[in-house]
Amino acid sequence: MHGRKDARRKSSRRIRDFVMLQGCFAAVFLLLMVTGSIGIVEAIAAMLAAGAVSAAYYVGSSAVSPPDVGSEMAVASLPAGPAASVVPVKALPLPAFEIDLDQRIIAYNAAAEDILRLDGRIKPRASTVIRSPALLSAIDEAIQVPAETPATVEVDAGPDETWRAYVTRPVRADRILIVLEDLTPLRRAARSRSDFIANASHELRTPLTALSGFIETMRGPARDDPESWGRFLDIMAIEAERMSRLIADLLSLSRIESSEQVAPRDRVNLRDVLKAGASALEGFAEKKDMRLDVSIPEDACPVIGSYDELIQVVENLVSNAIKYSPPGGTVRVSAGRAPSAQDARTRSGQAWPDGERMTLLQTVARVGVGVGIGDAAVWVRVEDEGPGIEREHLPRLGERFYRTDQSRGGKITGTGLGLAIVKHIMAHHRGGMAVETRMGKGTAFAVWLPAAPAKADA
Repeated sequence: MHGRKDARRKSSRRIRDFVMLQGCFAAVFLLLMVTGSIGIVEAIAAMLAAGAVSAAYYVGSSAVSPPDVGSEMAVASLPAGPAASVVPVKALPLPAFEIDLDQRIIAYNAAAEDILRLDGRIKPRASTVIRSPALLSAIDEAIQVPAETPATVEVDAGPDETWRAYVTRPVRADRILIVLEDLTPLRRAARSRSDFIANASHELRTPLTALSGFIETMRGPARDDPESWGRFLDIMAIEAERMSRLIADLLSLSRIESSEQVAPRDRVNLRDVLKAGASALEGFAEKKDMRLDVSIPEDACPVIGSYDELIQVVENLVSNAIKYSPPGGTVRVSAGRAPSAQDARTRSGQAWPDGERMTLLQTVARVGVGVGIGDAAVWVRVEDEGPGIEREHLPRLGERFYRTDQSRGGKITGTGLGLAIVKHIMAHHRGGMAVETRMGKGTAFAVWLPAAPAKADA
């Protein structure tokens, strides 16, 4: 009603303007004719021309008249139709789907289809797909009370999987938008960081407690017993050395992790690395009355890697093998070249037909340096003659502070970070790692990494 009145008012204003403009033209031309400046014929022609211009203005102003604000508001107040989407769901980078007021899923993107396992179903009911009572409750709330601000709900999708759902129903919309965010990596990282701090604190507290105890003893009850100081000082030196090794391993692990996303680019001959690593541990082996049997190819085994980090790999694996082998035993170190990473894994990690085995780190492709999973690889295998490892402990190998002597028996000194460092170094080199064990006979650790491209050979 108000719109029709406004239209008539605007039309009458345009007619009034047209009449006033035409009257002004007529008055001017009449004055020119009376004064003799123009003739009667010219005055009539001019008035006709002015009338045509005025008519054109009237028609044009009617065509481009400003929009009716009231009409715009009326259109805007209409509810969205079934085909109108709150946002283009398929364009969202996160899993997203829409639910109508009957609680049926009417739109979704590919990521949401995989998570909800829709399998192309047409308008399934939300309660048959969504198993989270909290999320269903939030959807009910959005249906009852629309709000521009999203409601957030955390959804436990499994024993170790958490999602955050953002539930939104804008005012006057006839559908609810749900966007899912995966919180699992953040939760795992937070839990890993918390465990790391707790374990590191515990490992550092043990030698510090021993040092503090002996210092207090030497200052108190043993103050006048210098003969016992030598034994105390020996124990204190061992604990101080243990703490120093722990700090060094923590710093090494932190440095490796910080650069893990950047693949190494130096050309290294793995044959030289194995010789240097084995030579550094010959004294340790002799001290335990053990023999190192190193069998490596005579020809070069070039890889793209970091010499210092690969030395760490060899020394950690060989020193572990020496620790867990009985006196008089033999630690065997072998290496070779394989046409692919899969073949390298088979040759280095599946040598014992009766062994229990597990892959601790899968090979990943190296982006940007021309080396992939199907290219040639170099492998290293380190065997000991220790008691072996129970199968249930194999998945935990490579965890920080996991003590392998917990499963292999005996009290072995160490920081519990050696295998974790090896695993991170191999991940840095886009390589792999596996373990093979036989109870009562020994354990073998295998690592492999991509060989240097043939075109780079000297």
